[in-house]
Amino acid sequence: MTPALLASMAAAAQTTTAAPEAATPAPQSSASTSDEPRTLDQVTVIGIRGSLEAAKDIKRDSTQIVDAIVADDIGKLPDTNVAESLGRVAGVQLERGMGEGSDILVRGLRENVILYNGRQIVDATGRGGNGLDQLNTSTYGLLTLVPSELISRLSVTKLAGSDQIAGALGGIIDIETRKPLAGDATQNVVTAEAGYDELGGNGGGGLFTLLSGRNSDNTFGGLLSATYSKYDVVQQGLDTFSGYARLNDTTVTPARTRFGSTDMRAQDINDDREKYGISAVLQWRPTDGVELTADTFYSKQDAERDRYWIAFNPSAALSNAVYSPHDILIKGTSAGPVLVNTEIADIDAQVWSSALRATFRGDGHLGGSAEVSYGTSNAEYHQNYMRLQPVVGRTSLVDFDLTNGDFGSFNVRGVDLTDPNQLRLSILFDNRYRAETDTTAARTDWTWDFDDSAIRALNFGARYSSLDTTQNPSRADIRPAGGIPANQLGDFLEVHSNNDFMDGEFAGLPRSFLAATRNAFTGCAAFTSFPSISQNPQCLDGTNNTLAYAGTFNIGEDFTEAYAKLDLNTAVGNMQLAGNVGIRYVGRDMDSTGNLINPNGSPQPTVFSRNDDYWLPSGIAKLDINDSLVLRGGAARVVAFPNTEDLNNGVSLNNNAVFDNGVQITPGTGTGGAPGLDPFEADQYDLSLEWYYSDEGMLSAGLFYKDVSTFIVQRQSAETYGGVNFLINRKVNGDSATIQGLELLAQVPIGGGFGVVATYTYIDSKTPITDINGNEMAFPGLSKNNANLIGYYEQGPFSARLAYNWRDEYLVALSAAATGIYNDTYSDLSATVSYDLNDRITFQLDGINLLDSQQKTFDGYDEGLRTNVVFGRGYKATMTFRF
Repeated sequence: MTPALLASMAAAAQTTTAAPEAATPAPQSSASTSDEPRTLDQVTVIGIRGSLEAAKDIKRDSTQIVDAIVADDIGKLPDTNVAESLGRVAGVQLERGMGEGSDILVRGLRENVILYNGRQIVDATGRGGNGLDQLNTSTYGLLTLVPSELISRLSVTKLAGSDQIAGALGGIIDIETRKPLAGDATQNVVTAEAGYDELGGNGGGGLFTLLSGRNSDNTFGGLLSATYSKYDVVQQGLDTFSGYARLNDTTVTPARTRFGSTDMRAQDINDDREKYGISAVLQWRPTDGVELTADTFYSKQDAERDRYWIAFNPSAALSNAVYSPHDILIKGTSAGPVLVNTEIADIDAQVWSSALRATFRGDGHLGGSAEVSYGTSNAEYHQNYMRLQPVVGRTSLVDFDLTNGDFGSFNVRGVDLTDPNQLRLSILFDNRYRAETDTTAARTDWTWDFDDSAIRALNFGARYSSLDTTQNPSRADIRPAGGIPANQLGDFLEVHSNNDFMDGEFAGLPRSFLAATRNAFTGCAAFTSFPSISQNPQCLDGTNNTLAYAGTFNIGEDFTEAYAKLDLNTAVGNMQLAGNVGIRYVGRDMDSTGNLINPNGSPQPTVFSRNDDYWLPSGIAKLDINDSLVLRGGAARVVAFPNTEDLNNGVSLNNNAVFDNGVQITPGTGTGGAPGLDPFEADQYDLSLEWYYSDEGMLSAGLFYKDVSTFIVQRQSAETYGGVNFLINRKVNGDSATIQGLELLAQVPIGGGFGVVATYTYIDSKTPITDINGNEMAFPGLSKNNANLIGYYEQGPFSARLAYNWRDEYLVALSAAATGIYNDTYSDLSATVSYDLNDRITFQLDGINLLDSQQKTFDGYDEGLRTNVVFGRGYKATMTFRF
């Protein structure tokens, strides 16, 4: 059912000191020796075939239904980052932010738990968060913060046991690093890399080092690793903020409901990113059966984002309109103002996690472990934004055709966007979005072995954890009355030109226009010559206004968990049957503090409290039919708590309402929390058949089914704040839904050093979500068809790998028009060539996004072009030195 690049989490726990919650305390009891990948604790895996074979052996011996990916050398995952590698696993779908893999879904579900050496880590925005990004992508999310060079193994648990941490509807991802007392020798590595981005024409590079040592009797060891990289990440294409809306077309009789975009942006983004990471591990075995481990990890990403775009509203002052057979606006002329926009942003995101763990195993029946851990994640997004639009009396026109090429054509006329005499500053933002999450956990796990019994061991334990998340933004949204003529702004403006922007696309679009300058536009306080900006109350104090009040909240959650599990192992005729049954208790206490906004705009602090209790049974059986054929089946009840941000007891407002002569004609938009949300609850079932037909080869097929009794969807409601009408998106609980699917894997060594790994996943769902036409919607993020194909060659010092990934279209969300927003099909091709110059030096070349793929979204139907962006090909050369 799952790739043989894979390992069970239970098995993986035996090679990592900070074992997952699910793991029986090391060293493992006799009841579960079949789950122990002992060979990996004695040797260092090197090479493509070595990693595949080792992972296959681990999967073959494990009990749980778990997948994993093993690094084929120190500092060398098979892909460029953690998320990209996880995307190769059957049943795992990859999401991209700014071109690179940045988040994953497991079996079409985002509700997953991420562990680092067995302990839970979260990003600054809390559980389920994707970092602070005003583009609503995961480009600054948690998986982008973990340097891939630190990783030894990635494990994905798809069917949780009772001894595993609760909270995953899709799966549990454990990111495992190397340990100083594991491996067959002292590990010392230095890696240097240089890269080139084809779209931006920029270079970059990075360094990685790992130093490890131990004493002669293998009882004390230390490991220190560090990584640094600096790259420019570029994205170009068509984007939007508002998307599509319903239009009342009165040019026909009777009037007809149409659909049209209200915001189209030809956008150019450049992110200048620096990433730092460090990991340190100390291990001490003072006596037989006792081990102490101290483990810490820190990672930071700094980015300078320069974003430029020309925008207009195709549906405003519309003439010459042409609609598709689905009533979607595809051509016309808009007399709405052409808007020139600049965002200058500085983004800082970091995560730190540390743990102290002790394991004990005596000569008798009892073994145990205890661990305490602490983590903190914080992020800040400082956004300076400026909008320019034509001066009063100047009418701009845009002739648009969304059927012209992949991105449409936009002929701008009636205004010279490089002439400061024709433009005025109409909007300026100086926003600081801030988020921090602190986590504390303590747990203990114990095992009692039984002698000569079908019940081999009793596992039991308890865990306490707390999660505390705070967001406290500073907001300045300044709109000077009548605007400020651009010809008065001096050094705050320059002509931005990019003649290479989307070469051959966007016919008629200007490649030069006035834009804000990074050096001068450091915030609203810099505009000392313009009191309407620098002396605006929001500029003087950005924390005391309606927008800041609405986005300020704190959510505290305390979890108490306990479990008991029986390990089983017995003979059934000539076959061996192993498995486990157990139950887990989960209790949660939550306090959500936020601000409700009074009619006069003042805040009203409000606290919402809630307590939950859940009992979660689980069981799994593994039948060794013969030496090569394995049948597994299991069932579990799971619970996944809502994303932290969705539980805030307040509302975040966008100051985008439209007024005409003091009368509001268009509502503003916003996002509200829902602290009373019920968690996701589901009963899930798995069945798989695996054939291990050779040392490296395997075939597997698996079926899964999830009966989701309650889940969470987004709904829009009309609300009023400070006398202004808004349409607020809030999460609400939905009725029951089901998810079912098929996972296939073929790992086939062809001979002569060649081999193939192929996975295919089919996922279907049934939900009560419908669009405006009554069409049933799938779970957001769920692609029905997903495929991976990897071809490799490894012979002597030379190896090569070609990896192709494809996923079907999927629903992103419902739009303001109650139509479905879909991500189009996406494919990706990457390649790696490696050569060992000698035993100590390896040279490697990587090609990334070799298909120069487009990432497109559409509204309702394919012709409803919403966004379409490109990232360009990338190339990287790496030299690794071992000593």
